[in-house]
Amino acid sequence: MIGTETAQGMVLELQDEMSQYQHQFGVRRNDFLVEAMSYGMSEEEARSYAIQSIGPVVPVAYMPTLAPGKIQPLSPMLAARYRYAGDWKDIDEHLLLPDEVLRIAGTEQFRSWISDMRNYWVESAPYRFGDDRLSLLSVASEEEGHFSMLVWKEPGEEPEVWTYASQHEYRFSHLLHWFKWLNGRSEE
Repeated sequence: MIGTETAQGMVLELQDEMSQYQHQFGVRRNDFLVEAMSYGMSEEEARSYAIQSIGPVVPVAYMPTLAPGKIQPLSPMLAARYRYAGDWKDIDEHLLLPDEVLRIAGTEQFRSWISDMRNYWVESAPYRFGDDRLSLLSVASEEEGHFSMLVWKEPGEEPEVWTYASQHEYRFSHLLHWFKWLNGRSEE
């Protein structure tokens, strides 16, 4: 369990990381445009994907889990995330609000993805934990199964973040380390 002073310091550091992520969009956008066009995408099409959209803060009291009707309380870092921004889209990363979590988690495509992971990806989050201990944090591609999930291992602790992309799994001990990874400074 993280002590109160340590948790407060981590929340302040998380706020800095979120601010850096927001303000370094121009650099990520330019890198994305170069890469997308190198794969044959037209500049116009690449620019249509290279957007940042940050919605207003909305009150969030809890996180819905993948288990219908089951919720998890907001940890200090999750509360800080939702005090910073509402719906947040950044090129291909979409940080979700709870209503979007519920929408995606209820789709047949997502449920199939979770089922496949439970059946075929040993040690994945869905393999190891029940739906009541899993939630969605962000989506990079619903079609390709690129998601970041919150994993509540222990009640009252910060959830871990497990990211799945291109048949790879990346695990972070909490939201602060995930944002550092997004900012190009991975600690895990």
